[in-house]
Amino acid sequence: MTHQAVEDQQSAGGPRQPLVVVALAVLVIAVVLAVVVFVIDRNTPAAEAVPATVPVPIRVAHVPDGTKIGVVVTLGDGEGSEWDEAAQGALVAAKRLTLGGTDVELVTRNDGGSASGAKRAVEQLVDSGVAGIVVASSGAHVSGALDAASDAGVPVVLPYADGGEGSWSTAPSRASVSAAMQRAIRGADSPLLVDLGGGAPSGIRFAHVMDADDAADDAALATTVARRTGAAPMTTATSDATADTTDTEATKPDSDAVVVSGPAARQGAFVAALQSADVTVPVVLTPDATSPAFGTALAAANGSLSGTFVSTGVATDDARALTSDAQGRSMSAFLGGVRVLSDDAEAQNLTADQPFSAVAWAADSRSHDAVVALVRAVGAARSDEPSAVADALSTLRLDASDGLAGPALDFRQQQALRADATVLAASSQTLGLRPATTEQTASLVWFQDSTAR
Repeated sequence: MTHQAVEDQQSAGGPRQPLVVVALAVLVIAVVLAVVVFVIDRNTPAAEAVPATVPVPIRVAHVPDGTKIGVVVTLGDGEGSEWDEAAQGALVAAKRLTLGGTDVELVTRNDGGSASGAKRAVEQLVDSGVAGIVVASSGAHVSGALDAASDAGVPVVLPYADGGEGSWSTAPSRASVSAAMQRAIRGADSPLLVDLGGGAPSGIRFAHVMDADDAADDAALATTVARRTGAAPMTTATSDATADTTDTEATKPDSDAVVVSGPAARQGAFVAALQSADVTVPVVLTPDATSPAFGTALAAANGSLSGTFVSTGVATDDARALTSDAQGRSMSAFLGGVRVLSDDAEAQNLTADQPFSAVAWAADSRSHDAVVALVRAVGAARSDEPSAVADALSTLRLDASDGLAGPALDFRQQQALRADATVLAASSQTLGLRPATTEQTASLVWFQDSTAR
């Protein structure tokens, strides 16, 4: 009954009983909702907001049957292998697309951590007929994949590395990472770089540098850092070969902050050694530390995950789901997809050698978003022909409404992530947003550090 019809009935002396019933019903509903809200608020810790949810399925129209998306990972201990577990987020994207009525096949190849292996992996994916490729690795060897993909005209999205011709990076730009690193060590007059193979972050002036190769003893390195930062007594002359020559005769502490650069596993093991050496000055880690491999290596070296960890990057981790904005709701949907896929007893990881439930703890939203972007491009092109997909991708601007779990992406530029890197902090607190697993407990959640400006 419309509002006008009600007025007409009342003016004609018609029955008022239905209005009373409706009013009472509305009152009852309001009371019930108030009770529900009260119960939720009473049982929810103040530190953890109730994550808002959105539908888990992702719907993309006009995707041809049989569409394939390639995924390149690095297995073993090679360069870029720190992202192998994070790359499992690609499977969550495929599952959510399937739930939305779009079946997409993921084809995975291992690049072995070498340029030649990356080139071969891409060539195999091209031969299998993929519409686009997610290169879920990082390091110099990725150039082999980019060259092969460019020659074949297949679009590439890189969630963890810089891009090149015919490819798009969804990682933070080097310039924004550099700026965030500078903010992270603000206040330090004499920062010390411990280079574990990652090189010196650009844009930062280091007072001292210690170089270490893969064979370097972490305990010895940490002892030297402890001395140079005042956590342990200095000797009259340090003979440590890793110290720069201008500081080998130092007799007092000369560094007030430490920056650690290198692969995630090396950083994790070294941070454990720094903890054992009782180093107390600020320690800043390069973005590799946001990989799941950092926490795994830290725990394996008997380090504490409850320490203070600072790095840089964009907030793309689980804590984002605890906010009530659009990205928070989309991150919550991604985590819902993780739980759905983990509950599927037949679901396996990308290389089909483990159940997905064993890697669900590490599946990352960045690899998820890379797959979603490529499938959106396939839908926009109404074709899985790589050149058409590349043309369509170069016109797309995507955000949470398109199924992304992380920040908005603008593929009109090859640095598709427009958000700047910020200072990140880490917590070992379990948020309870992923399925419980006995396979892995050494995990950290990275979130924007609101104290760093």
